[in-house]
Amino acid sequence: MTIKQFILLTWKNKFFIVLPPILAAVGIFLLTSNMPREYESKTIVFTNPSSNQGATDGGVVRMDFYTSNNLFDNLTLLVKSRQTVEEASLRLMAQHLSLSGPEESIISRGPYSELKSHFSERMWEDLAVPGDEKETYANVKNHYLSFEDSPIEYLLREHDHYAISKIIERLYVSRKSSSDMMEIAYRTNDPGICYHTLRLVTDAFTSRYSDMKEMENINSITYFQNQLVIAQNKLRAAEENLKSFMTQNRILNYYEQGKYLDIAKLEHEQDEERSKRLLSGTEANLNEIENMFENFEKRQVIIQRIGTLQDRIVSKNMEIQGLAAQNAGSPRIDMLEEEIENLKNQIDEASSELFQNSNTQNGLQRETILEEWLRLKILFEEQKQALDVMQNRKLYLSEKIEEFAPLGAELKKLEREVSVNEEQYLSILHGLNMAYLKKYDLEMSSSQRLIDEPFFPKTPLPSKRALLTLGGGMATGFIMFSLVLLTFFLDNTIKSGPNAEKMTGLKVAGAWLDENRIENTVDQHKLAQKEIIQFHNNLNKYLPKTGKKIILFYSLKPAEGKTYLIKKLVQDLEKQNREVMYWGMKEDTGKMPCASMAYPGLTSIQGNFEQYWSNKISQTEEEFILWELPNISEAPLNYSLINQANALVMVLDAERKWNQADLHLLNNLKEMVEVPHLIWLNKMKSDELEDIIGEIPKKRSFIRSKVKKLLS
Repeated sequence: MTIKQFILLTWKNKFFIVLPPILAAVGIFLLTSNMPREYESKTIVFTNPSSNQGATDGGVVRMDFYTSNNLFDNLTLLVKSRQTVEEASLRLMAQHLSLSGPEESIISRGPYSELKSHFSERMWEDLAVPGDEKETYANVKNHYLSFEDSPIEYLLREHDHYAISKIIERLYVSRKSSSDMMEIAYRTNDPGICYHTLRLVTDAFTSRYSDMKEMENINSITYFQNQLVIAQNKLRAAEENLKSFMTQNRILNYYEQGKYLDIAKLEHEQDEERSKRLLSGTEANLNEIENMFENFEKRQVIIQRIGTLQDRIVSKNMEIQGLAAQNAGSPRIDMLEEEIENLKNQIDEASSELFQNSNTQNGLQRETILEEWLRLKILFEEQKQALDVMQNRKLYLSEKIEEFAPLGAELKKLEREVSVNEEQYLSILHGLNMAYLKKYDLEMSSSQRLIDEPFFPKTPLPSKRALLTLGGGMATGFIMFSLVLLTFFLDNTIKSGPNAEKMTGLKVAGAWLDENRIENTVDQHKLAQKEIIQFHNNLNKYLPKTGKKIILFYSLKPAEGKTYLIKKLVQDLEKQNREVMYWGMKEDTGKMPCASMAYPGLTSIQGNFEQYWSNKISQTEEEFILWELPNISEAPLNYSLINQANALVMVLDAERKWNQADLHLLNNLKEMVEVPHLIWLNKMKSDELEDIIGEIPKKRSFIRSKVKKLLS
């Protein structure tokens, strides 16, 4: 839709668009003449979101955008919850019942009388305690809970001032910008009821919120106390298991004991290696000395005696070492040492005797060799016995290490269990302490505080009468204008030249105004002349410059005006002194051809149509031959004869609907036609006609001439 079409469509339907909104606005204005005035009271509550502390970690919950919105959504739902509003409504009703008469600051005369009409005098006396709101509230609540169909239940369900649903509808809760402040507002038609309803709703909200927080905290304390007992028992059991394990395995300090065993084993291996080297050297020296005593018979006897004494000394030494290892008493050791000393003296005597008898092969004194042999022999036996003891000690250390090594993993497991249970116990104990701190904090102060108390509204809110009137008129106007646009877009009539070309695929050669709707200001003679000239000029582009000009006219449906338009064209051509021959259909039957309009008396001619066409075309001498074909939906067409013409013109009613059947019929015709195929639109509206022929000649007002000039 173009701007021009939009303006013309609006102007054409101006009364349809303007009058209904005016009537709707007047009706709303009259209907709202007795609309009651409303009063509004507000209060601001500080929500203090930072008071929402985590009882488990003692910190403040992180207040991001989503957390803050969630908190305020919860508070809003709590304010407008049924239980909160129900409690406030019952207290408001109890306050009104406890009055001896209406008071403007609480309830005006009209609402008070209306409330009294819902109770019998006996019931009013039973419920109301004059001057005592608390007793009255207790009676009202007890009666409400005891009787399902009581007047109180009806008031809470249907009454304008006490109904829970209506109070919720008039209760407005909003957050002040992005602050921690929450505004609660209430509106109604009585100032006293408005003020006290808001006050009681706010009191019920703060009370319920405090109770919820306190109940949450009590539940937290109970939870932590129960969990603390469980954690304490688990910790004690883990500690007892660790104690029993260390006692059974004689562990004082596992890591120090393990370190000691490793060091002892390493030192023992070093001592053993050193003792083996000393024993090997001593044995070699002893063997060399013993080789010197061969071939001495007496020496052998002495040597045997010395060996016997030596064995006894070794035995005594072993006994001393055993006693020393067993931590035996010292008297026995002293006695053995004295016996060893005596045996050594005997050996010395035997050695002296041995060396007195002979010298060594090297010329050495036998006494010297015997002493050396004795010393080496004793040393050898001592080293040999010490090495055996080291072997036993090594075996003992190996067994201890094998026994001690696996205990580390189990000890680590038990220590970890103790550590985990201890941390759990301390965490629960910390949470319990924080829950107690929060409990004391809630007891000392409330997280919800009123910043602005509810106020008594002395002046009513501005009336919405003007807004309703204006809104109703604008809404009606929008609906009517939408209907006009919807009608325009849903209209599938041909209407305009561009639509005709789009629907048919043919070029529009001319257009004719609907003379039944022509305005008085239009100059019909000039308009008709302009329409004919335009059609003639567009048609001449497809006609030969010399010779006969054969033009065929047809329509898809009857009564589309082709005969009327052809007559107008014939009249214009005859005015130009052009020779014209028109052959059309008889007006009474629409089947037989008739003679030229240039001669009086239309005479019908019988015979074959094709033969009639050939004879007349060949015999006539006129320049223009205008031939009106029968409706193509009612008579068969000879396409070979049609293609002998210079142009084929379809007369189309612009006000009729174009359907799929018309398109199918036209497409079949277009497939067979080889000559220029044009459209002549008939019965067009003036605003659509101007898009084809230009400005319509008529008298215009000053304003319309300016608008027309602006649009052009």
